[in-house]
Amino acid sequence: MNYARYVVQPGDTIFKIAKAYNVNMAEIIQINHLKHPDRIYAGQVLLLPVLETHEPTCEEIPEPNFTYALWLYEAYAGKDSELTAITTYLYQAVLLDRPEFDALLRPIAYDEMHHLEKLALALRHLGVDPRYGSLSNGHWVDWRSSFINYTSELCALLDANIEDEAKAHRYYLELAQKIPIPDIQCILTELAADEERHYHLFCQAKQQFCCEAAPYPPPPCSPPPIYTPTEGTEIPPEFQGPHEGGKG
Repeated sequence: MNYARYVVQPGDTIFKIAKAYNVNMAEIIQINHLKHPDRIYAGQVLLLPVLETHEPTCEEIPEPNFTYALWLYEAYAGKDSELTAITTYLYQAVLLDRPEFDALLRPIAYDEMHHLEKLALALRHLGVDPRYGSLSNGHWVDWRSSFINYTSELCALLDANIEDEAKAHRYYLELAQKIPIPDIQCILTELAADEERHYHLFCQAKQQFCCEAAPYPPPPCSPPPIYTPTEGTEIPPEFQGPHEGGKG
C-alpha cells in the first residue's frame, strides 16, 4: 500500500476526504492515529492510502513539491521568517522612535513584505496554500507573535538583526541550490541579494551607533559573504559580508 500526503483544507471533514478519495474513514483515522477525528484543522497533513495506479490530484502534494514547500514555508512564515522580520523591524522602528532608525528599519521591513509576497507566489507555484505558518513534524504551526524579537537595547537588537540577515542570506542561497525550479530559483537569489544588502546596512548602523572611536574606514563586521550580488547592487565597500551562522 502506498500513501499520499494530503493537506486539510478549510471545511474538510474525515467523511468528505474519505468520500473524495474513495477510501475508508476508519483507515484514515487508524493510519494517522487520530484520537479526535472530528477535530481536524486546516493545514494539518494527513496520510491517505492510495493504490499503485492512483493519480495525484490538485489537492495532494506529491514529492518533491511537498519537501520544497516545507522549506519555503519556514522562510515564509516560520519562526525565523519574512513575516517575523517584517513585524520585528516595524516594532523596532516604533520602539526606537527616532528619524534615523525609521529611515533604516522601515524600508527594510517593506523589502521583507515584498519577499513575503514572492514566497507566497512560489508556494502557489508548488500547489499549496500560502497560509501564515509552517509545517513541523507533519503538523501545521500557525505563525505567532512570540516569534518577534522584543529586544529593546539598540546594540543588542542590531546584533540580532545582523545575525538574522546573515542566516536568511545563506538559507536562500542553499534553497536556490536545492530547488531545481528556475522561477523559484530566480526569486530565491533575488531575496538573497536583498538580505545581504540589509546585512550591510545593519553593520553600518552598528558601526555608527555602537562602536566607540571607530577609525575611518570602520573595521569590517565579519568575513566576506558567500554570495556575490548581480551587477547594479550597491554594497558599501567598507563592510564585508555575513559571518558563518545566523538566521534568515
